[in-house]
Amino acid sequence: IGGDGTLLQASHFVDNSIPVLGVNSDPTQAKEVEECSEEFDASRSTGFLCAATVKNFEQIIDDILENHARPSEVSRMSVTLNSKQLSPYALNDVLIAHPCPATVSRFSFRTKKEEQSCSSLVHCRSSGLRVSTAAGSTAAMLSAGGFAMPILSKDLQYIVREPIAPRAYNSLMHGIVKPEELMEIAWYRKEGLIYIDGSHLVHSVQHGDIIELSCK
Repeated sequence: IGGDGTLLQASHFVDNSIPVLGVNSDPTQAKEVEECSEEFDASRSTGFLCAATVKNFEQIIDDILENHARPSEVSRMSVTLNSKQLSPYALNDVLIAHPCPATVSRFSFRTKKEEQSCSSLVHCRSSGLRVSTAAGSTAAMLSAGGFAMPILSKDLQYIVREPIAPRAYNSLMHGIVKPEELMEIAWYRKEGLIYIDGSHLVHSVQHGDIIELSCK
């Protein structure tokens, strides 16, 4: 019970065998947003990942108990650092960037399949790299210029944030990682951070570290 952030945090403590029902306790009210637009932003919880609100909670529970509604299995993202699995799996997205937002992030990336490269090695100077699951594609990824993906898709979507790149590289700054592939990132700054599903879960990286992202 809460919003998308609450559901994301809860997802870090359960595996795929436990269904989760999100109940948006404070959804945005369109009428209130319109009426207050000249005074303040009245937007509340988006609740994209929440199936119920206080208004339809009883009906949703009845539908589940009577097998009229069934849970959907959405994909998560595995994150490894120098071949070590990081916890937890990401339900929404992963951001890899320098700790200071005003500092350029330097890294290279490519996609691989069965230890073989599927793409050219791309060298980047930018504000960082964001990679999302289908569930996370309507959040920061969409705001950054990405696109919404079907919720049951097992693809990952990536976008390089504010790249300093020649025009020839522009088409490589945004793309898809297929379920049978992984994305390999080599970090080339003295320090960096991996943010998993927001700002609360953070792992440090340093020059030469290798990060791998794949669908789970």
